[in-house]
Amino acid sequence: MIIYAHTEEKPCTLLVRIKTLTPRKIYLKVTDDSNPNTAYTNRYCTINDEQSLFIRMPLSPKRAVIDVKSEVELSGKEDKGYKVTALKVLPIKRKLSAFDYANPTIKRFIRFAQEFCQKAGYISANGSVYMSDDGKFRIDYLNDIVDEKGESLKTPARISRTEGIIQISKQKFDSYTIPMRMVILCHEFSHYYLNGNMSSEVEADLNALLIYLGLGYPRIDAYNVFTQVFYTAPTEQNKKRMKIIDNFIQNFERKYVDMTYDQENLYKNY
Repeated sequence: MIIYAHTEEKPCTLLVRIKTLTPRKIYLKVTDDSNPNTAYTNRYCTINDEQSLFIRMPLSPKRAVIDVKSEVELSGKEDKGYKVTALKVLPIKRKLSAFDYANPTIKRFIRFAQEFCQKAGYISANGSVYMSDDGKFRIDYLNDIVDEKGESLKTPARISRTEGIIQISKQKFDSYTIPMRMVILCHEFSHYYLNGNMSSEVEADLNALLIYLGLGYPRIDAYNVFTQVFYTAPTEQNKKRMKIIDNFIQNFERKYVDMTYDQENLYKNY
């Protein structure tokens, strides 16, 4: 089922209410009507009876394409056992006080990173260089990040610890939603600009999440991207990082409960 929402490139939250006759795994993807490889979320959940899904969109297209499918439909069969009962465009809930939003370096990076994340799916890579307007931040957009032998690395992005230049793999970013791209960029930024210990991955994770969550980005997309990255390197360290990330997000939700849209389903409607 395809439905549309005129989001007019404004920050917002979409409410999609879905009713099922029996429990169903429902897949929901929100994309840009005009540009390829530009998704604002891509998620699934099991719905029993009726439930509202909230899609937080600090960035939005002019017209959002909302693609709702059941697991049955993904297998190529017709499914009349569910329907969308409501679609609303709501104001977004932010908590800019959760991080140092007044910091001009953070503010300028957010603007640069968000613009890049929206365009990353259709702009050229192949070593293209993208600079912020003030020349402070630089992204080298590579087809993929490789080692000295030319073999593909598992990381979607990395930052120079001496120059602050960020390298990004287009191969990996093309498959990410805009929020997934954003939290990865905030992670790399944090290593160089925010960390007390530049090499600490956990510190970069948490600094990035403060910005990401404070801006109102969807929680589920943060979970998805960290899970994907750690899945390719299932070390004990990464398992511990994932637990710390999960605890951090849940504590953030409890602390800033006024940001939630459904108090009864605090951890379901990201």
